[in-house]
Amino acid sequence: MDGAAPQPERGVTASRRCDVMVIGGGPGGAATAAFLAAKGHQVVLIEKDRHPRFHIGESLLPRSLPLLDELGVHDEVRRIGVLKPGAEFISEDGSREAIFEFRRALRDGPAHAYQVRRSEFDQIIFDRAVALGVEVQQEATARVVSLDDDGASVRTEGADGEKIDWETGFLVDASGRSTLVSKMLSEKLPDPRNTSAAIFGHFRGVPRRDDERSGNIRIYLTRPGWMWQIPLRDDVTSVGFVAPGEHLQTRDGSIEAFFDAHCARHPHIAEMLASAERLGPLHATGNFSYRATAAAGARHVKVGDAYGFIDPIFSTGVHLALTSAREASIAIADILAQPSTRARRLAQYHDEIERRLKFVSWFIYQIHDPSFRKMMVNPKNILGVERAMISLLSGDFRPDFQIRWRIALFRLFRYMVAATERQDRRNPNG
Repeated sequence: MDGAAPQPERGVTASRRCDVMVIGGGPGGAATAAFLAAKGHQVVLIEKDRHPRFHIGESLLPRSLPLLDELGVHDEVRRIGVLKPGAEFISEDGSREAIFEFRRALRDGPAHAYQVRRSEFDQIIFDRAVALGVEVQQEATARVVSLDDDGASVRTEGADGEKIDWETGFLVDASGRSTLVSKMLSEKLPDPRNTSAAIFGHFRGVPRRDDERSGNIRIYLTRPGWMWQIPLRDDVTSVGFVAPGEHLQTRDGSIEAFFDAHCARHPHIAEMLASAERLGPLHATGNFSYRATAAAGARHVKVGDAYGFIDPIFSTGVHLALTSAREASIAIADILAQPSTRARRLAQYHDEIERRLKFVSWFIYQIHDPSFRKMMVNPKNILGVERAMISLLSGDFRPDFQIRWRIALFRLFRYMVAATERQDRRNPNG
């Protein structure tokens, strides 16, 4: 019949609208939702799992703490966390240990962070979003039907099978490694300079120091790759290794046997795990590093891992998720208030997120380089270079000249060390 209202698709029980829809209830998505709800916007958050759920990325950075204060969850995170005053790097043979204390960072800021179980940490931020008025659906799927300059259409399906068609003024993709919008728009590109994969698990009975360094993250340089040791509450320690994907592809036995063989390559790790008890199965993940072509587009932004992910050696994952959540919430609020600013604010958001990733990417790309490793376990504070590195390790990614020129100097030193070592190899007898 002409002029008749269109009938909803079979099984769709409702059509609704919201100011902002967030897909993904991890730290990035929940924080974005919380920030926007605190500004008075109607926000709906869709999460495919149910909290609490296991996740890796348990080592926070000091520069995240002001964001936790802004969210109003710092006290709860402190309650569940292990104090992390610094980071330690250990050489391949175990003969050298470098300690980077956050209190020695070049610029003033928090002098510590926390090691946290992600199941607990993520739920704290998720629950905060709920407390601020965010409408949440857990164990629900979301499919983006359309995405253009007028808004987004999304169909969700709950655990009970209920389907809802949503119209939203803005879409936040915080779907993590699922990269929902990037896949939809064919924007996801692997990072050819970093093909890392990882195997990791939780252990009980791993020896710890009994001094102020007991909560430090320890990074063991191995060949190939590197390993982490992260102390958690209740005598639980997270241990994992990251290596080029082609190395993990050589596995022809069980994941446990492959993990044990890699642990045996480092004398400290082998001794540390000799009497430890593994808690539950090991986990493996591949294709670690990727990037989307844009962090924002027609009526949407990508937050955290939904835009890009790089090797976790500097524990940047949660920090980048939280910082991008804050930037995204500010940009979206500005656009909803003044639609004419949309193109400019989305471009600014992309530029800011990309700048941070580029700032830390060079260091991550160098982690397998012998000269870079040599410098990391033999730090020198020439002209404040070591303190600038501590600032980077703290998560201080601001375009601050005092930090940036010293980081550039560190990179120059690395090239000089590499050139000297190449010359020594060509002329072994001097």
